[in-house]
Amino acid sequence: MEHNINSMPDFKDIKYERPDIEEFETNIKSLRFKLMSTRDIEIAQDALFEYEKYVSKFNTAYALCNILHDLDTSDKFYTEELEYCEEIAARVEELCSGIMSVMLSCPCAEELKERFGDMIFLIAENSRKQINNTVIDDIVTESGLENDYAQLQSEAEIEYMGKKLNLSMLEPYLESTNRQTRIEATKKLDEYYMTRKETYGKIYDDLVKIRTQIAKKLGFNNFTELGYVRMQRFDYNADDVKVFRENVVKYIVPLSVQIRKNQTKRLELEKLMFYDQPCLFKNGNPKPQIKLEDYNKVSGEFFAKIFETTPSFFDVLSEHGFTDLISRRNKSTGGYCMYLDDYAIPYIFMNGNGTADDVATIVHEGGHAYAAVKSSEVSPFQECLSPTLETCEIHSTAMEFLSYRFMDMFYGSDSDKYRQLHMTNAMLFIPYGCMVDEFQHIVYDNPDMTPDERNEVWKNLEAKYQPGINYDDHPFHEAGCAWMKKDHIFTTPFYYIDYCLSHVVALALWNESEADFKAAMIKYNQLCELGGTDTFKKLLEAADLPSPFDTDVIKRLAFACCRFLEL
Repeated sequence: MEHNINSMPDFKDIKYERPDIEEFETNIKSLRFKLMSTRDIEIAQDALFEYEKYVSKFNTAYALCNILHDLDTSDKFYTEELEYCEEIAARVEELCSGIMSVMLSCPCAEELKERFGDMIFLIAENSRKQINNTVIDDIVTESGLENDYAQLQSEAEIEYMGKKLNLSMLEPYLESTNRQTRIEATKKLDEYYMTRKETYGKIYDDLVKIRTQIAKKLGFNNFTELGYVRMQRFDYNADDVKVFRENVVKYIVPLSVQIRKNQTKRLELEKLMFYDQPCLFKNGNPKPQIKLEDYNKVSGEFFAKIFETTPSFFDVLSEHGFTDLISRRNKSTGGYCMYLDDYAIPYIFMNGNGTADDVATIVHEGGHAYAAVKSSEVSPFQECLSPTLETCEIHSTAMEFLSYRFMDMFYGSDSDKYRQLHMTNAMLFIPYGCMVDEFQHIVYDNPDMTPDERNEVWKNLEAKYQPGINYDDHPFHEAGCAWMKKDHIFTTPFYYIDYCLSHVVALALWNESEADFKAAMIKYNQLCELGGTDTFKKLLEAADLPSPFDTDVIKRLAFACCRFLEL
């Protein structure tokens, strides 16, 4: 990217065109027949490459529509277009699965495998398992429910301190050094969700039922099994994840308990309430010592320094309009890096609000974007450009930890405080992420539970992963409904554990970087450059990185983090 600044388009000049599903279907079916009937490896290869062009075009349109919708959720045109893209996505997926299925058994299959490797064939086999024409309408229904939740979140409007705030804009008040402000802001948040509790519960109940129905139609015992197929977990399973969660309970949860005890002392409180938890320091959490409008500039300088390249990839993205970092009304919540296949350009979206989370998010999504650039030509198959999601999250999460030595660029004299905050949040997050994961396993293994029973499951898991949490008469949270705030539970089932797995590998890179920063960066770059050319465990092995499923690894890193935080 650094070498093509002048030829790179501006984001504003990329025009959205509605995908023509009929044309797409005609082209894909024609290529499928060609692939099915030819014994000529060159013809088969050309057919597959042509197929990749059509898929890339659709993916680009879908991603662009998603971004444009999220930049202004009040724009009805892109709301309707996004609904259309979501409606046809299942049909597109089925057609793509058809091509992949034919590739597995076509006359040239062995020659194709010899030429392009095993990974695209693993992906093809996985694709065949998760969709057929009997579930198309159900998947459309599922997508619509996910969109209902996302729209509900983005439309949130909470009146506080004379202002109308969305969920992102309320965050600074939730972290306030003034305890009364924290209490009042949390009460407003609790009230907002309480009035919509039934709606959120109904959306999720419908999601559980439709996902279970899809799984049963496809021959799975439950959605948990299908969920693992969707997440492309090729070389580990639910039993491995269960052992990982047990290790977290054994080695990380005790650290989080000590962190909360120390926080209670620092804040000079008799008892830590859940509205106190976001405020880790008596004089407040560290905030970026740069203005919101300078985020792009300083972020570009940061990435130039860490990768020793000027201009940085972030500079180029920012210059051409491929970043939108500041929260505002009618902007969708959250943050992400989305890839525009046809242009091989990532787009960074987030909701900066002046809190410490801003910098972590910039660095996190920047890690995703950097990896996307590094692996953009690693395979002729777009399916193999990016790895499975737990590996993608190493790209981003490791960048957060590797950035520690450069945090003075954002935090100045508070950079030490930020590092303490970030590492503390990591130790608190890993148990929370495991809680989210176990909740989903229980729910999908028992799909007939009532919403109230699901709330009870959440309360029991909180006692396991977040012992001592006290909601102090906030009815929504006290009722075990806090899971409704986590969008991944609704929109991307079984994704959340990927963050936990990636945290462990990222911490291993950080621990190495403390002794030899360049050696850690070499491993990081190697992982990024490999893209999605292999499975999770094999990619770790190729980059000389440890497995998060290794108990000794978690024990060793727990000790290192304990030492860093002086627990």
